[in-house]
Parts: sequence; structure tokens; C-alpha cells
Amino acid sequence: MTSAMTSRDRVLAAIRRQQVDHVPLLLRLWSVGGGPDLIPFAWRDQVQRAEALQAMGVDDTLLLEPPMGYTEEYHADQSALVSSEVRLLEPAGAGEYPVLEKRYDTPDGLLTQAIKLTEDWPHGRDIMLFSDFNIPRQVKPPVQTLDDVRRLPHLLADPTPAQVAEFEARSRRLRAEANRLGVALEGGWSALGDSAAWLLGTDGVHFGQADDPKLVGALLDVLLEWELKRMDRVLAAGVDVYVHMAWYEGTDFWSPRSYRKYLVPRLRYLVDRAHTAGAPFRYIITKGWFPLRDELLDLGIDCISGVDPVQDRLNLEEAKRAVGSRICLMGGLNAAVTVTQGNEEQVRDAVDEALRVLAPGGGHILWPVDNIFCELPWEKTEVLIDRWRQYW
Repeated sequence: MTSAMTSRDRVLAAIRRQQVDHVPLLLRLWSVGGGPDLIPFAWRDQVQRAEALQAMGVDDTLLLEPPMGYTEEYHADQSALVSSEVRLLEPAGAGEYPVLEKRYDTPDGLLTQAIKLTEDWPHGRDIMLFSDFNIPRQVKPPVQTLDDVRRLPHLLADPTPAQVAEFEARSRRLRAEANRLGVALEGGWSALGDSAAWLLGTDGVHFGQADDPKLVGALLDVLLEWELKRMDRVLAAGVDVYVHMAWYEGTDFWSPRSYRKYLVPRLRYLVDRAHTAGAPFRYIITKGWFPLRDELLDLGIDCISGVDPVQDRLNLEEAKRAVGSRICLMGGLNAAVTVTQGNEEQVRDAVDEALRVLAPGGGHILWPVDNIFCELPWEKTEVLIDRWRQYW
């Protein structure tokens, strides 16, 4: 079948579970910094990446981040209401790592976080407020008490007039590029459960649900208020899709009861705000979402990104039956295990199975969950792309 739709129209039709000329394919490219990138095109510039992927027939989207960056790239030092200091503390004993400690001096007192400074720490002599790299090295998470929650808003700054002007210029440029390329402009990414894990630590999330519900609820309220303000700017720019990251919102981190208590009421604000602006809500959750399927349906989430039959041990046929008529299922095969470690025949078989099960009736975007690692040879990804093309 020849391509009759733009990439934007194809992706949006799939999210809305409408007819498409062929199933879209999206790739998330990612570097772990372990070696030279082997992707055969410039991918860190998202416009150049989209141009290169479209030349291969692969779909892509552009991302409009809020002022000061999406959550995991946010630098709390930008706030005019705080000053910060980083100290290197000596190891506690032989064989121990030194500790890197960051103190934020706020109008309501000190907020402190600390990590073990391992050889592979990526941020030099600094600590990001929100980062996956913090969690396995964490000595002291930044939020442990309600007093810490009261200090946190001082770190979550409103953008300056100059930052707003930069955002508005960036949004106009990205909208023009998205129109030129015929790709969807996404907005986000917001975070609630992910940010809670970064700020409380995973132990703080696990135990706080039962032992300190006021702390967990108060923290999520602060995060929601901040994300809604940032979301409003992104939605006002006219994005086609709004994206929320929820890697830490599955049942590995929240019991179904806690998900309903803490996350559902707050997620509803985000979903409803996106829908009011006419933007579908794409929810990135790659593990532990299926036990929450009724809640996701009730929330009105439009697209689950992370349908993984390998690391989530998800039965694709069961997922399609349960939610596939009401939610777009984005995924279908695993990247880290199947594409990276499997042979070419296993990659082809995984593409075949995903399209056989998830594509009928619409509402499917093929996506190797969740990263194509750029330090690895591109050939296996080409096998994936070539097999997908055979279904056009």
C-alpha cells in the first residue's frame, strides 16, 4: 500500500482509533553515554532526526517542552528564590564511595539531597533534582518530611519573562517545522509518580503510601500544581498530543488501591485539561499498567505507550481484548531484549506478532519499548523497519 496520509494524520488517527493507511512506527532513540553513537544520522536535533526518519518512511513527532525544560531536565538552580551549595563528603569507610551533597537554601529553610558519587555518575559535581541516576545512588532523598514539601515550591520556579519569550519563539519554530514535515507536535512531558519517586526515593514511595499518607498526598499536590501551570503554556501553543511520563506509576511502585487514592484524582486534572484543549493524552508506562486498566479507561487516557510482551510479561491478545477498542496501544515488541539481543528472525517474528494481534481494528502504533540504544549497531533496527514496511 502506498502512503496516503501525512505522519501527523497517521499518528493522530491511530491514537483516536480511526482508520490509517498503515500502522505507524515510532522509535525512541536514546544514548547511555557508553560509546560513540552508531545511528547513521543526526538524531539529537529533533528536526534533523524527523527528516532522516521520514526519508526511511518511519514516522516521528516533535516535542515542545515547557519553559525551563521537561521535568527530568529541569534545573532547580534556575529559581531566584533559592541559593544552592554542593559539598563533597569523604567516604564513611574503606571501600565506600564519597558522598555528594546538595543544599538548597529556601525562604522556609534548607532542602538537602545526597548521593553516592560513583565512577559513572553523569552530572559531574552536581545533582539534578529529578533524575533516574539519583535513585540507585541515593543517600538522602530531597523530601522526607512535610517541612520539605513546604520548601519544595521555592525550587519549582515560574519562568522569567525572558524564558517565556524563548518558549514562545521555540513553540512557533517547532509548529512551523511540524507543519513543514507533516509530523505531530507533542507537548510535555509532565510527571507525578515519577517525580514522587525521584524526590522521596522508591522506598519513600513504597512505605509512604501506608505510613505517611499526608506526606505523599501533599507532595503530589505540589507537583500537580506546578505541572498544571507548565501544561497550560504547552497546550496554549497548540500541540497535537500531550504526553505524561509514568514509568514509576505502575504496580511495581503503587498498589492498585494507592493508585486510585493518590494518582487517579490528580491525573484526572491533567487528562481533562488536555482534552479541553483538544489534545489526546499519551501515557508512557512500560510495566505494571495492566492491573490498572479499569482506572486508565475511566480516566479517558487515549494512548498507552509501553505495551511490552517481554519485560512486562504482557499477553498482547489479552491487552487488545481488554482495552484495545478504547485506548490506542503503542508498543508491541521489546527493544532492549528482542531488538538488541535477539537475532534477525526473532526481530521479524516480534514485528509479525505485534501487528497480527494489535493492528486489527485500528488503535495501534508500533513502538519498540522503549529505547533504541544509539551506541549499538543500527542493522537490527533496519531489520525491524524492513519487516514493518512489508505490511504497508
